[in-house]
Amino acid sequence: MAGEDYSYRVNLTQLDDAIATMAKFGADVEGWLREVDQHVADLHLSWSSQAATAQRAAHDRWMAGADEMRENLDELRAVARRAHTNYTGAAETNYGMWP
Repeated sequence: MAGEDYSYRVNLTQLDDAIATMAKFGADVEGWLREVDQHVADLHLSWSSQAATAQRAAHDRWMAGADEMRENLDELRAVARRAHTNYTGAAETNYGMWP
């Protein structure tokens, strides 16, 4: 189709910003999780019942989900860093081919 531009560009600054934002989010979540975990631990110092057991099980499942989210976020950041490296390398190679 005439006039369509199929080229693409990668804004490496925006990619860097996205990586930094993911890192900050991960650090924020870590802090929140530590705080919640401490509150739950404090709660269970004086609470023991069937409801407490159910709450502990639910909290453990929640923490397992948070661990999975952390792993996925780490993987996503690694993919973004690899993409940055690859795009930078491709741009440098292309630039070097044209005097």
